[in-house]
Amino acid sequence: MKDNTRLTSYLNEYLQMKRPQFAVMITGKWGCGKTYYIEHRIEEWSKAKVKTGDNAIELKPIYISVNGINTIGSVVRQIKTKLYPILYSKGMAVAKKVAFSALQILTKSKLDLDKDGTGEDLKTLLDAEGILEVFKAESSAIKGNRILIFDDLERCRIPLDELFGFINGIVEHSDSKVILLCDEVKLTQVADQEGLKVKYEEFKEKLVGQTFSIDVNYAAVISHFIDGAKNPVLTTNKDFIIELFTASKCENLRLARHCLVDIVRLFGQITLDSNKYPNYEAFVKNVVAYLTIVSLEARSGNTSIDKYQSYNFSDEDKRANKEIEDKYNVVLERHHIYHSTQSIPIRPLISFIRTGYMDTPEQFIDGSRVLHTRNLTDWEKLWWCDKLTNEEFLKILKKEKKRFYNKELDYAFEVVHLAGILLSLEKRSLVKLSRKLVVSTAKKSIAELFRKYPNELQRIQLSDRGYEFQELRTAEMDEIVSYYTMLNQKRADKIEKGYVQFVWSNIGPETTCESLNAQFEQLMPNRQSTYSMKSIFTQVSPREIANRIATLPNSAKVEFCHFLIHRYYLEGCGIIAQINDEVKADKNNLVKISTILKSKAKRLKLLDKEKTLLIISKIDEAVSKM
Repeated sequence: MKDNTRLTSYLNEYLQMKRPQFAVMITGKWGCGKTYYIEHRIEEWSKAKVKTGDNAIELKPIYISVNGINTIGSVVRQIKTKLYPILYSKGMAVAKKVAFSALQILTKSKLDLDKDGTGEDLKTLLDAEGILEVFKAESSAIKGNRILIFDDLERCRIPLDELFGFINGIVEHSDSKVILLCDEVKLTQVADQEGLKVKYEEFKEKLVGQTFSIDVNYAAVISHFIDGAKNPVLTTNKDFIIELFTASKCENLRLARHCLVDIVRLFGQITLDSNKYPNYEAFVKNVVAYLTIVSLEARSGNTSIDKYQSYNFSDEDKRANKEIEDKYNVVLERHHIYHSTQSIPIRPLISFIRTGYMDTPEQFIDGSRVLHTRNLTDWEKLWWCDKLTNEEFLKILKKEKKRFYNKELDYAFEVVHLAGILLSLEKRSLVKLSRKLVVSTAKKSIAELFRKYPNELQRIQLSDRGYEFQELRTAEMDEIVSYYTMLNQKRADKIEKGYVQFVWSNIGPETTCESLNAQFEQLMPNRQSTYSMKSIFTQVSPREIANRIATLPNSAKVEFCHFLIHRYYLEGCGIIAQINDEVKADKNNLVKISTILKSKAKRLKLLDKEKTLLIISKIDEAVSKM
């Protein structure tokens, strides 16, 4: 705990008070460590020895969670269950004496104690009311502090005034010490929802004498959890796990416990011979990294974890992915963790968190590229230059500078990586070079690759290959990446236009709604969306499309109508949805197509005219929705 010294000191003083007649409240968010803190205090208080003799029983602190409990009787039964082992521990005779003392006070009548040990069982002697008298009444047979701890008050289903009234009865009419654990913010919300006649503040003022907010040193507590688990995977990666938890801003110790259990369970399901794999330690660390992230995010309710480090189509998915990456990237980079696409498959980890099991551990291992060693390329060695000797560094640097400035690189990602590495080395004063020349050379190399390999995606795609591009967010790297993006967008626009023109130029008698849908459901060149989610009428002349539509047989015109109905969510499609802004770019050309078709329809007759007018009506309906 960060600094709960005052709280601990106060509780110790509270336990020594004679009939305090008030409770102490400890408040904090769910999972913040309230229960963890009080468990340690209970352990300390239970160790304090009290001289009881042969005819007395030492009461231990009794902890009760009222989560989900809906009657006072159920609370009493929980206390009764916790009390039985304590009463029985000193033998039946003393237990009976305690029981009869309680019942005597309750019934105001004298009861004889059976000396032969064959009387009624304790369960029949102590009823629900009698059990509370053990805490309320003075008795020479009871020694030690009478401590009752009630946890999860905000999750109790008993009306709050009834619950507080019950606890207040114990507080006011006994020497018992009562400690309440709750999230007071949630507790006041419960009080508001119940519409109590007496305000929550008035209830609390009567019952609670002092309130403390728990203060948690999450790193220390998680360290304690890991030490207690005695698991080699957790112990080896303890500091790393704590860093990731801190980066998550989760602040929930229950989720931290779940996360640690997830790690232990996963490695219990994965059987690997560490001697067989030289990269075994790196594999373990990468799995721990991504399982920790997935566990904390998924268990805290972040549904966007499905988008993490995956290829995302929509801007919304990209934003969700970036939010998670921004949390953890600094830690992952500091510990040299590979991007998951280059180390381990992350989908099985998400499935493991949700189902509790690794369905195909063999496939997970096979798909873990970090396990399978390969020789690093020279630019990768420069990326890890801190691991090189001076001689190795200078030799590789000379070779890679030559390749870079001579434009001998065959892949766009290599160009950008080397540019970033050289800029980084210059900033660190490890090499002298012109930053402007690095930028201009990188741009020329990228342009040459686009010219030379316009359709070889592997050569012109800008994948980071599992390494963060160095010097990102500097003016120089922004210029390089922006230039690449511009060239790639031009290439994509050209391919997109060519594809759409090809589709429209090939519509004919055999065209159906399904065939058009299938063609426009293809991924676009940038692979971020399908053609169906973009404009498909702006790439060709409106007159050319109108002429082709007018010459279609009536059966194909009907199919084209169905295509329009489904594309623009017109009446009859069965889906209520809005047309997205990028599809709305069709509007102007659709208006022109409709105008041209109306002119042509004047010269048509019978079914030819009817089906053409039907297409016009669907086009006009789509335009009106834009």
